[in-house]
Amino acid sequence: MIITPIEKHQCEQAKNVVLSGFLERFGFIDHTLNPDIHDISVEYDGTENHFFVGKEGDDIICTGAIRKESDDTYQIVRMSVRSPYRKCGLGRIMLGFLEGKAHSLGARYLILETNKQWSDAIRFYQNNGYIYKEEDEVSCYFEKEIPL
Repeated sequence: MIITPIEKHQCEQAKNVVLSGFLERFGFIDHTLNPDIHDISVEYDGTENHFFVGKEGDDIICTGAIRKESDDTYQIVRMSVRSPYRKCGLGRIMLGFLEGKAHSLGARYLILETNKQWSDAIRFYQNNGYIYKEEDEVSCYFEKEIPL
């Protein structure tokens, strides 16, 4: 897998990767939610918010993004791996890439949230060093400190 910043012509394919994951998880897609992926190239313009795609040839098989929350904190978002490619370590590779990118941009902390019903996602983040902080009715929130 090759990871690159998203290009404008890839936005629709990347959006479909993210939405197909939601469809698998929930059984439906609510298009009123997730406004940040309606126009990825505008929301993730490469200044404070960065969207990346993992490709095999011309096919996008994995996505991930970081959003600047403060001078020293980035949020990991839009982690998705197409179902035929899961359980091959691609999520771990993308996560490591995002962590490295955030660190290079000055991050000392990474935060993320995931649906609290997604036990496999929760385990994935915990196995990658993310510490459970809190939860609400829908989500669990995690944090990871990046060593200097």
